[in-house]
Amino acid sequence: MATDVSTNLNDNLLKEKIFNCKICDELCISDIFLIIGKGNVCSKCYEQCEDKSRAELNSALIFVMSQLILPCKYEFKGCIKKLTCKNYERHINVCEYKVKPCPMLMYDDCKWNGNNLEISEHISTEHTEHVIKSENNIFKVETSLSETYNIKLLIGDYKSCLLKTSIVDNKFYYAMNPIFQCKENVEYSVKHKSKETQNSSTTVGTLTKLNSIYSESNLHKNPNATIVDMDLLKHLADENNTIVNEFNLNPSGIDEKTLKLLECPVCFNTMRPPIYQCSSGHSICILCHDKVQKCPTCDAQWAKSRNYIIEGLTYNLKYPCRFKELGCKEFGTELQVSKHEESCPVNNKPKGKGRASGSGKKAPNRKAKNPKNSTNEGEDESDSSSKNEPLAKKAKGKKPPTDDEIKAYIKNLLEGANLEEITMKDVCINVFSHYPDLVFSLKKDFIIKTIKLFLTT
Repeated sequence: MATDVSTNLNDNLLKEKIFNCKICDELCISDIFLIIGKGNVCSKCYEQCEDKSRAELNSALIFVMSQLILPCKYEFKGCIKKLTCKNYERHINVCEYKVKPCPMLMYDDCKWNGNNLEISEHISTEHTEHVIKSENNIFKVETSLSETYNIKLLIGDYKSCLLKTSIVDNKFYYAMNPIFQCKENVEYSVKHKSKETQNSSTTVGTLTKLNSIYSESNLHKNPNATIVDMDLLKHLADENNTIVNEFNLNPSGIDEKTLKLLECPVCFNTMRPPIYQCSSGHSICILCHDKVQKCPTCDAQWAKSRNYIIEGLTYNLKYPCRFKELGCKEFGTELQVSKHEESCPVNNKPKGKGRASGSGKKAPNRKAKNPKNSTNEGEDESDSSSKNEPLAKKAKGKKPPTDDEIKAYIKNLLEGANLEEITMKDVCINVFSHYPDLVFSLKKDFIIKTIKLFLTT
């Protein structure tokens, strides 16, 4: 009962705006000054007053204010934090709901205002020329050494960052500001490359959990900015004074070629230990190894050994959650992300029948017919057993399917599926299981292109 009375008193005092500055109407968080003829004002407005002789510190109101629990200034945007006066300003400075002007203001005179959670969608919609996307978090950014300041939005597989570059006093500055919540300092590498030759040099930057997309706009004053000597970059520039900066946001620093080695040829996900291999040495992830009978790359049989060399490359790699397609943004080492997946809030929603193991999505919803009910009385036993024989077994010994046959099978598969839930991985595994003699690596691009065609028409 006492708690309810205290809460009501707290809310009523704030509702009456007793603690709001009479000049700017903001909450008086630190010192509160009482100005004769005007009322209580905050410390910022007090400093701007010409006649301070008519003002005095309101110690009584400051004490009452220190006892209150305050809602965040950006509660109207969705912040639910409740704060004491002591930690109010500290939270306001880093609140993800903090409203700021568009970072592209200097380019397009944009009048938009929003917060970290809205900025990515805004730039992607209204400033598309400043957006660079990548599925593996490696971004190739063409940079003119004649341009003194630039901003790009980098949208990756499970993180988005605002890249700022600047040239001051023959120095090239760059800083990466995370739009996602950075739980720990994350190091990333930048390869400065020539467009015409193989020459390059590499520098390293850091995404820090204290960074904000609205941090110091003057990069030469930003302590988190990385500095590169312009003389080094000029040697890499082409006739248009342009170079390519390749930003690798993978926390492990693994490059694009290495990531390609770790891609499963069936589901296209990054493989995790244990990683198995065929008799020729081609690797496959554990989930697909249990679902396909032969190597999709060379059609060889599976060996009983694991590919320990490839597994060794994964120890420092940070993986996205397996349920990233459902919206999960978590990532970590193999052990960390596997533990997270056991209780992933995205995957712990009610599951329907037919969920594909490990895919995070439902498999195609197809009702299996009862073989006994589908057999006519006039059919002999051999016909019945032939119909009950697995499709993969029946397909053996046949010629590889034509493109039209593959396309027809994919179309038939998608027509009976929930298109909002089926994944690319589900379809690819179904195709390979249906055509076990198909050399999957030769048809991989065709199958993906066909799937996308049917999903967009």
